[in-house]
Amino acid sequence: MAMRRSAAADDFASEVAALKKQLAQLASSIEASAKSEGGDAVRAVGDKARDFLSQATSFVDGFSRDFRDVASERAHAAVSHVKATAREGSERLEDTIRERPLTSIAVAVGVGCLLSLLLHRR
Repeated sequence: MAMRRSAAADDFASEVAALKKQLAQLASSIEASAKSEGGDAVRAVGDKARDFLSQATSFVDGFSRDFRDVASERAHAAVSHVKATAREGSERLEDTIRERPLTSIAVAVGVGCLLSLLLHRR
């Protein structure tokens, strides 16, 4: 599951980078048109495009940062949950072994024999 989240985060980061690149290319294209045509209207469009690029870049950066923060929080919560569950399972196992030591030894021997038979067949 962590691999899927990591891959999703990588995909998202590459999409963000591609969007930034496309916006920069658009702004450059508009600026080039404004310089070659020299019109005030084209310059005004170039200025607006630069402002839009700046706002879009800020938005994408903020969204990307928020996405990473949420993903990080969820990953930490999942790790904490797994650790707590493992700790509880370990405590229950220790309690069971203390309550029924002979049964625990018999189960361990049985599992060992079963594993031995399965591994011996290979």
